[in-house]
Amino acid sequence: MGVTLNNLSSYNSAIKINYGETIIFFKFGADWCIPCVELDKVLVNIPNSMIYHISIENEEFESYLTDNKIYTVPDTIVKYKDQTFRFQGMRTTEQIMKIIEDLKSTAA
Repeated sequence: MGVTLNNLSSYNSAIKINYGETIIFFKFGADWCIPCVELDKVLVNIPNSMIYHISIENEEFESYLTDNKIYTVPDTIVKYKDQTFRFQGMRTTEQIMKIIEDLKSTAA
């Protein structure tokens, strides 16, 4: 179901990595968040992808969340090579595949 990032330094390291052709999702959420759980069900079925989970309840991320205006969950960053796209809330598989297609078309 993905990897949980427990501190800001591991997040900062992970977001800088070039994962090649793999699509990476950095999902900010919480266990009690129903849309977060529903989004996970969509993301796990995206081919050639990996999910990093970041809990908004983790105090390590408090200033990061404020600085990046992450106020609603799920808040997800989609990364492909050097391109990123951020969205809030739920998305369908089709919507996520369109985001990936757009990222791939603009990647170096």
